[in-house]
Amino acid sequence: MPDVDADGESLDEAVRAHLERLTAAAETDVDSLTTEQFDAALTSRLVARDRLHATGLGFSYALPFTEDMDEVLTLDLPTTVVTLPDSRLAATRRSVATLMEVGRTNLRHEMDTADVEVVRLGSGRRTVSALVSDSAYTASFARFLVEAVNRWMPGADLHGGIVFAVPHRHAIVLQTCASQAETRLALDLVPTLAAQMYADGTGPVSPHVYHWYHREITRLTEEQEDGTLVVHATPLLEGMLGRSSGRRAS
Repeated sequence: MPDVDADGESLDEAVRAHLERLTAAAETDVDSLTTEQFDAALTSRLVARDRLHATGLGFSYALPFTEDMDEVLTLDLPTTVVTLPDSRLAATRRSVATLMEVGRTNLRHEMDTADVEVVRLGSGRRTVSALVSDSAYTASFARFLVEAVNRWMPGADLHGGIVFAVPHRHAIVLQTCASQAETRLALDLVPTLAAQMYADGTGPVSPHVYHWYHREITRLTEEQEDGTLVVHATPLLEGMLGRSSGRRAS
């Protein structure tokens, strides 16, 4: 960040000018790409819907992933990641379906090559797993959640599904629900850890918690007026806990 002259431009003006220069540089990078370079950099990514639309740019092509996250296309450039609005996609004169296929292929490649570490979060015997790496697309590996679990947690029992969260771009927090004990851990720990990591992490994505089951994703958390999240277990998860109905608060 450039030094700010106390008698010259204000800090806000300096920050704005700095961001404008970064944006201009990114635009120049995009404009200079050949089709081959564009395709090599094109990568799909999961982003928070409210943050995406707060930019004021058009993202009508974005595909819903959950109730509050969308899948969009980005360019993974050497010095920055550029999220592509409608206008950028239209300029390629190619279909969204074709571009999304390329982006997902590159995301799979990123997943194949990322140095992902499986860590246990919690204390004592009450822990859940997190997939973490330096890749800015780690959270987006949730797009291929089952593949990710099978890759880094081979042998995991998925018959009760997976409770997971993507609090920031470098992590997925998760717990399989193959037993009553696992389900209880998932509902007790994943929401708390996700909220903490969302608040503390670089590049926040979502504080919410989800349940993957048979290719369907259900959001388990609901934001209250005071900003806190309440956890609502699905009937399946309630059954895993041995309860007929209920509600859990984080």
